[in-house]
Amino acid sequence: MNLAQLSIRTKVLLATGDRAEVVAIDTAAESVRVRYLDAFEAELVGTEAWLLADEVIAVDMGTHSEGRT
Repeated sequence: MNLAQLSIRTKVLLATGDRAEVVAIDTAAESVRVRYLDAFEAELVGTEAWLLADEVIAVDMGTHSEGRT
């Protein structure tokens, strides 16, 4: 995903099918730090991780998504 489309607190959908919230953006490394909101692996919910921008597939807009869907 193009990092220019993201900002802090943006809700996103990940390639894994998980939902997350952006908490930091590192444009130099083309990565984002996310906090998992909903995940197939329940223990991930509430945790944070750095992910490559390619792992973010869409901006979650509730019933609508924008991105590579």
